[in-house]
Amino acid sequence: MTLRLIHRSTAMLLALFIVTHLTVHLFAVAGPDPHSTALTAVQWVYRNPVGEAVLVLAIIVQIITGASRLRYRRQRGWGLVQAISGTYLLIFLLLHPSAALYTHHLFGIETDFYWSAGSLYYDSIRYGFAVYYTLAIVAVFSHLGAAVHYNAPSLNRLATLMPAIGLLIGATIVLSIGGAFYPIDLPAEVASYYQQIFGVE
Repeated sequence: MTLRLIHRSTAMLLALFIVTHLTVHLFAVAGPDPHSTALTAVQWVYRNPVGEAVLVLAIIVQIITGASRLRYRRQRGWGLVQAISGTYLLIFLLLHPSAALYTHHLFGIETDFYWSAGSLYYDSIRYGFAVYYTLAIVAVFSHLGAAVHYNAPSLNRLATLMPAIGLLIGATIVLSIGGAFYPIDLPAEVASYYQQIFGVE
């Protein structure tokens, strides 16, 4: 099996997880309870030893194979978009799942709506996290757009729209979880976690 095929195979698995993950987060537009209901409906798939191990392995393989395939020299247009978005996704895949696993297994805190909301709750960290999350979603859709451009040229018009679609979805999720549409009160254990990790008040 070639490196390219391995990369594509794990990418398809992660794409399924990411689409599900983003769909769950879009339920936050309606409030914490719909988000929690949607999360509970899908979390059983990967919140078990086997599912979690498969997901973590797919992420590790994707990071290794993705890093080895990055090319910047002489890249233009969609090639450059693919390289930049891929780099950002590699960083995000290294940091975000690690933080979720660390929080859940070492602190015993559920990585649910309120854990996400905590990163957008405190003024000293909210703007950095807002950009971090939004750019991650833009990177996902930009990377998919590059894949569509190279593998389905007849859909190139859709490919050009995908970064903008990512920006719209990213902004919607961040605004929802950030409390733009309704007030959010963090549970005491989540507030304590953020105060301990980031020193926020």
